[in-house]
Amino acid sequence: MKEKLFAFENLKPSIQQVTLNVGALYPEEKQKKEFEKKFSEFLSSASVHSRIFEHTGDTITYRTECIIPTMRDQRPPLLLVFGNPASHSVDSEMFFASEGSRREHRFWKILSKADILSFSSIAKGSSVDEINGLRKKALYELCYYSPFRIGLAVHYTMPSPASKSPWAGVEGLRRLFGREALTKIGHYEKSRIAQIIREFVSPNGTVIAFQKDAYLALKSSTSPDYALDKAREGCLIGNCQCDPYVRLFCLPPTRLLQGKLGLLREFRERILEGV
Repeated sequence: MKEKLFAFENLKPSIQQVTLNVGALYPEEKQKKEFEKKFSEFLSSASVHSRIFEHTGDTITYRTECIIPTMRDQRPPLLLVFGNPASHSVDSEMFFASEGSRREHRFWKILSKADILSFSSIAKGSSVDEINGLRKKALYELCYYSPFRIGLAVHYTMPSPASKSPWAGVEGLRRLFGREALTKIGHYEKSRIAQIIREFVSPNGTVIAFQKDAYLALKSSTSPDYALDKAREGCLIGNCQCDPYVRLFCLPPTRLLQGKLGLLREFRERILEGV
């Protein structure tokens, strides 16, 4: 019988536990040993990894993040899909928990300025931890300013360090696993995201992908192929493979969103107008 590669378990709001079967991912001993060496370096690249990851035998268990509210209102759903979580955000139990020396992450400010999502429950002078807790509570309770009902998810569940690390982002995962193994992982992750889309977004919602792998996994065969310059120009608009009635927009990675407020506002209007 073929061994199962992934297992998922909900731990608490926004935090899930993932169990990865390394033996099933690397059936040859040489491949597995090469991975083990790289994984040791990966673990030491961020101090929070000791709290996120556990490695026993052929099994790696780690925590990840996903915010999909079960409450409903009249607003159309909008799912934001990112490449993979940042390790420190998973440790803080909130998407885009902070950046730099514990500053509020610019991503939330960009969404607010683009009139996509802002929060009234956050008082001036609140600490980053307080802001994260209030923001997460508001997302689950739908208590925010937005024309949309917002969900947040990642394509690859495994977290990786912030952008200055050689192990950062999806490219860090590609370096860790290798292209062939990450493709296997992506197949499982694609099914997970498709299920989220069917349950949260369908039939009248929209998905915005902020990373190449996420977009390519979700897009239909008739949607445009990915190119970074097209993402920067707002030319990647299509629909989802798992539900052709769900529109799919693609933006550049979040680190490249500065200066893209006009494009975000344009997407907002196009989604609301259905064009």
